[in-house]
Formats: sequence, structure tokens, C-alpha cells
Amino acid sequence: MIRSRKIGEVELIQVVEFIGPTHDLDWMLPGIPRSAFDANALWLEPNFWMARTNRLVFAMQLWLLKARDRAILIDTGVGNGKKRTSRHQTMINTPALDWLAAIGAPPDKITHVVHTHLHGDHIGWNTRDDGGRWVPTFPNATYFAPADDWTAFKTQHDAGTLGVHDAPFVDSVLPIADAGLLHFFSPCEEIADCLLPSAAPGHTLGQVTFTFRHAGEHCIFSADVLHSPMQVLFPKINSRWCERPDAARRTRLALIEEAARTGATVYPAHAPGVEGWHIVRQADAFAVRIGDARATAIRALAVAGVPAPMSMPLPKTIGG
Repeated sequence: MIRSRKIGEVELIQVVEFIGPTHDLDWMLPGIPRSAFDANALWLEPNFWMARTNRLVFAMQLWLLKARDRAILIDTGVGNGKKRTSRHQTMINTPALDWLAAIGAPPDKITHVVHTHLHGDHIGWNTRDDGGRWVPTFPNATYFAPADDWTAFKTQHDAGTLGVHDAPFVDSVLPIADAGLLHFFSPCEEIADCLLPSAAPGHTLGQVTFTFRHAGEHCIFSADVLHSPMQVLFPKINSRWCERPDAARRTRLALIEEAARTGATVYPAHAPGVEGWHIVRQADAFAVRIGDARATAIRALAVAGVPAPMSMPLPKTIGG
């Protein structure tokens, strides 16, 4: 699946490997009450949550910034033919490379591959199977990884303690390093003359977000800081996969505050659509607008006796 929009003369393209209700709400976002989702079901379904199964809808995807002289991938999804612990991600087979070719960005034309972090669903298309060997998919690109994530993952890999993240690291990161294509960056080091990384620790130690400013627009590719728009209303609630919970909460709130203050368009890594999220301050809390949808925390939750998570005040309703 391909979606796109123009930012000046640059094309922002979303290449979706698959999208669907994959993660149980209570498991993935423990702490957000089901009643909050029920109260917002009209705009959450079907793009972000499915009530019948109580599952969050996630997209596994690649973002592409395509300009005249550059083709920049931001994260590379799950990839084909890779054994993973998730039943939704293991040994999938999609025509993602055909789709890239169809939009004028075949593998040999990709100039940069940048990573927000090194989890397996963000690095999969780094490599492809070549007769039983994992080889770089984008041979003419420079691959960029956050230095802190590389150090943490490599240290744990060497110690045998990387767990479920080890197989993706072995088949999708180490071959790039062995090929001499992997470069490491620190926050605030601009990449490809257009992407500025900012430290966003919590989900992983070295996770970053990327800011892209062009043609009067301000975009933030927000990695896995946000997995659901409901986290804008409940910013202290982490996903199950956040490795450093306190840091993740601080990072999320800082991102939300920045987006509300600057009017930036936010692109979460697993969110469908190219319209992005627009976050607005609402008294002492925040709300999110996605296209024409307006997310609100309903005051009736308090009447129903649903406590705010971790003593956070309930967001108020947007008027209009």
C-alpha cells in the first residue's frame, strides 16, 4: 500500500507492508482504561483501534522522502522472510521493493537509510536474502543508526543478553556494519542536509526523532514515542516495549509539548496515513487532531468512576 503527499517539491511517501489490529490494548498500553477508548470509538475506529477485539491497529511501514537528488528512507519496516517472535511479523512476504520501484525509488536509487532506533520492525528491509546470506538491500545508500542504540544493542548481543532483539540485530544490522555501510550519529548531527535528530530515550536507550523543515512545514518523525493517539491524552502511559519507563514518559511529554507549541505535524512510526497528527494544548492537557477527527477525553469518565492514570488530570473536551 502506498500513500503520498507533497511538501513543497519533496514527496513524502508511506509504503505500508501491512496494517491491522495486531496488539491487545490492555497488554500494549497498560493503564489506559478501556472506557476511554469506548468513549472515543467514533474516531478511533477503524484506523487506530477495533472495539470488538480490543486491539490496537498498527501499520508496519517505511517512510520515504523523495527529492530530486535524494531518496531517504526513515526506518525500514519488518522485511521479508525473517524469523521473528511476533506471529504478525515472522516470515512475511510483501512486494515492498516493487512498490518502491513503482514510485521511482528502486533499491539502487536509495541514497540514505536513517533509523530512529534498532528494534526489528524498524530495520527489516536493511537486508534481503541472497542465497541464504543477508546482504544490504540498498547497496548505494549510507545507513545511519543512533550511536547509543548501536552501543547498547552490540554490547548486549556480545553478552548474549539481547533477547528477542538479537535475531533482527544479527540479520538486519550486523550485515550492514560488515559491509562498511553503517554510520553512527549523535543527536543534533544533521543527516542528508535535511533531517535533524533529537534524543528521544525511553523506548530504547538511543531512540531519536527526526525533524524535517521544508516549504514552511515542520514535521517530526516521532519513532515509537507514541503508539496510539490516546497517549496524547494519557502521556504518562507507556507501551509494553518501552525499556526505560521514566525516560519514556519524559520524552513523550516533551514531544507533545513541542508539537503543541510549534504546530509541527507529527508522524508516529506505526500510524496510518500521511496527514500526520496535530497536537493542541487544551488548558492543562492536550488533544490530537488527525485529519478532521478530534480526540477528546470525555468528562463522563470521571462520572463513571474511571480514575485518571497516575494522577494525571483528565483532558478537557475541545469545543466546536
